[in-house]
Amino acid sequence: MFPDGLGHRSAQELRRYAEILVYIAAADGELVREEIAVIEAMMGRCMIHPEVRVDIRAGFEQPIPLEQSLADLEPELIHFILRDAAFVAAIDGSYDPKEIRALRAIAKAGGIKKDVLSSILDWVENGWNWYQDFSGLL
Repeated sequence: MFPDGLGHRSAQELRRYAEILVYIAAADGELVREEIAVIEAMMGRCMIHPEVRVDIRAGFEQPIPLEQSLADLEPELIHFILRDAAFVAAIDGSYDPKEIRALRAIAKAGGIKKDVLSSILDWVENGWNWYQDFSGLL
């Protein structure tokens, strides 16, 4: 999906990446199939082992605390997590205040300033608009 540095991450780092995406999806108390689908796609892209995915999916009902998943992660990995977490949060059409709080916590853990987080959220919205414009081409 995205050419980035997730491919060389350890199994533990990728597990925590996915746990955070699950946390974001569960943050608003409503789990929609689009959120599940995008997380499944992202876990597949990262080549997370199918047996590990079963454990990660348990987080939809009982998410791992965000602070626990973020602990001791490298800022570069947190940057990728923030990008993909913003995408997961937007997939249902809007950002819930609980999702925004979680995204802010991720940004803070990665040393990302509020204005940069705002730019990331704008980037996600522009991406959705770009993607939806395709139907007008046909």
